[in-house]
Amino acid sequence: MTESKGALRKAALLDAAEEVLVTKGNANAAMRDFAAAAGVRIGHLQHYFPTRSDLIHAVLERALERSLRRLEETAGFDLGSDASGTLSRDDSYRLLTALLLEHSELADVRMHVEIWALAASDDQAAGALRSFYTQYAAHVQGVVRRGRPELSEPTLRGVAAAIVSLFEGAAVTRSDIAGLRTEQGDHAIIRTAQWLIHGQEAAQ
Repeated sequence: MTESKGALRKAALLDAAEEVLVTKGNANAAMRDFAAAAGVRIGHLQHYFPTRSDLIHAVLERALERSLRRLEETAGFDLGSDASGTLSRDDSYRLLTALLLEHSELADVRMHVEIWALAASDDQAAGALRSFYTQYAAHVQGVVRRGRPELSEPTLRGVAAAIVSLFEGAAVTRSDIAGLRTEQGDHAIIRTAQWLIHGQEAAQ
């Protein structure tokens, strides 16, 4: 299906916003800077994204959708938070390996680091970031539920939060920013996440 002109314009604005965050950093993340990068007037940008919070939220939402789509293609099953069915260790290994690869793109790492820096001093950006992680963790919780359906909802949320924290932290430390990426380290990260998803079964 052909995208509408409005959808294409929004995508171009989001592309420009990502470029600003990756190449210039959050210091140049005012609405006028995003508009300048997109080659449009600020009024045009605000027609689609009235506030910086709206723009940051859209950038994060698109990043999550993009990542989930790629992961589902690799995993071969639905990652929706309400998805059902069991999750084998082979399934989780394939999914976690793909997830770690998703966290290996330096441009994506830089974008998230800049948004984190922005959120530290901007309540609206912080709200957009929390919304992103709430959705991200909900999808991970759905995966964990398929691996350990006996767990209570509070425990599932806790396990999902631990996995998100593990991979988000690894994204920074494994990147060129910190330079701690090793084959053995990647294997340990995946095995740790598998243990969280499958419990004692993962050690068998």
